Amino acid sequence: METEDKARFIQIMLGMADNFRDNITKEGMTMRFDMLKDYKIGQVESAAKQIMLTRKYTKMPPVAEFIEILQGGNKEDKALVIANEIIAHLRTHGSGVFPKLDDKIAKHLMTKRWPYYEWSSMVLESELKWWTKEFCEAYKSYTALEEPMKIATPENVKKLINSIG
Repeated sequence: METEDKARFIQIMLGMADNFRDNITKEGMTMRFDMLKDYKIGQVESAAKQIMLTRKYTKMPPVAEFIEILQGGNKEDKALVIANEIIAHLRTHGSGVFPKLDDKIAKHLMTKRWPYYEWSSMVLESELKWWTKEFCEAYKSYTALEEPMKIATPENVKKLINSIG
């Protein structure tokens, strides 16, 4: 988002606060804007609408809920989908063809933790349920490491302090 998106962002957040019968402070608004600035205002608005259509709680959603939607769903669901795609690829193409992995965490896991060519030639069908569970846990851990580093940088903290003071 750009500075000129602040007015629209404020409208979206106030609309959400009204919907959830909750309040939002200037500080909360500033912090949310700063934490969501890497996304386009249209993406934030779409995420807000999705939250309003599906969320039943009567409190303003935390930033993490926006980011989850903006990144395509929750980590567990995403990891399970990727694991199933890797298994389907293995069943279709065997161990000779590396799967197309657009997700950088999945690519890392399938080159470093489970090198695909070695793993795919040794894994037994009976072990795939266990492997899926392990893959999902590893994926979730790597995702958890990335998000706080992106959000709570000294630069972001300094900007937040300057915007409040």
